[in-house]
Amino acid sequence: MAPELQANSPEHNLPDHRRVALIKSQATYNRFYCLVTPESGIRNADFIESIPFELHLGIAYPCLEDGLNDFAVIRTTYETLEFFPDDLETRTELMEIIADARAKLVRRLTELQERIAAKRAHFLGTDLNEFKSYAWDIVHRGYPRRNLDNMMKLNVFGSVSKAEGHEDGSEPLYFFEFRNNMDMSWLSKQPPREFIALMFGDVLDSVRDDANYQSQYTFDKFVFQKFIAMMFVNYATTDPMFYGTNRSDYGVSAEKDMDETPLYRAVADELRKIEIEIAEEEGVSPAYAAATGTVAPETPFESTSRLEGMTVQLPGELINEDVLLGPIASICAVADQLAKRNEHDLGEFSKFIIAEASRLVRELKRLKIVSEMANDPGERRE
Repeated sequence: MAPELQANSPEHNLPDHRRVALIKSQATYNRFYCLVTPESGIRNADFIESIPFELHLGIAYPCLEDGLNDFAVIRTTYETLEFFPDDLETRTELMEIIADARAKLVRRLTELQERIAAKRAHFLGTDLNEFKSYAWDIVHRGYPRRNLDNMMKLNVFGSVSKAEGHEDGSEPLYFFEFRNNMDMSWLSKQPPREFIALMFGDVLDSVRDDANYQSQYTFDKFVFQKFIAMMFVNYATTDPMFYGTNRSDYGVSAEKDMDETPLYRAVADELRKIEIEIAEEEGVSPAYAAATGTVAPETPFESTSRLEGMTVQLPGELINEDVLLGPIASICAVADQLAKRNEHDLGEFSKFIIAEASRLVRELKRLKIVSEMANDPGERRE
């Protein structure tokens, strides 16, 4: 049991002075919520070298959404490649942009998968049993591609279908397909948390596979679709409170007292509840473990259709960020590539582009078009 949890257990009857902080890792650029003591030196909105592994981390908006910027960079770069079919130098530079974004995705997803599997990262406000059930639906029954694109405000699933020769209205269903001939019977028996970690691991393996980078089509089909499907299931099974788009939650910063905002109160409650649950799981009887789903059930997992006819209504702020911040991230990726040439003028030009992109994001936040937690390209960069 973690020392902080012991110190704040009923037996010790000590007050819990920890506060919620949304922290960002310099190593992975992932953001997580956590509970920190004043003595830790960690403040809300801190950008820290690496996130201590012993912390229980909360996954909610914007923790997964940040990865969409890397996907947007890769897709936009593939689209740009089409304009330079015979320019080897330009194509080489563009492929370097894809490689950089891919490396960032690997770091992001590796940290997520490892900490979820180790019970150190947790989806906040998410019913894990529902998550598994909804995901299992997409694995076995599939889900309409057009619905996924419409709800996530993308054109990924339709683009893949069109590339495979299907006209609008005749698209086949999308199925989440696990790699490496995964044993479906064994997979169905995994507890929800382990099942979700395996899904993240599968997406991570897809990101790492060189064969998936032959074209935008192969990237969309074997990588991006999987990540978006997983995000869709997360939205569908998460309390909207944790979307972080309540106006009272805006203005996340180290200077603002966020403790009494609806989101931070909910995050604090969830993280404390999770700490207790994990502590109980690690030392409970087999009967309790079986009853709470912390061990594989002996009866086969049976999924009833949970997604059929379901519509996920995402708030406008989330949609705007996906639409607007992706292209901004792509512009900044090009600027980063220019800076690598070690030419003074290009380096200054790169700084100017990133500074202006940062100013644009700040203005979008001021106008309430995107949330205050949207990623700012002007933050310290790699």
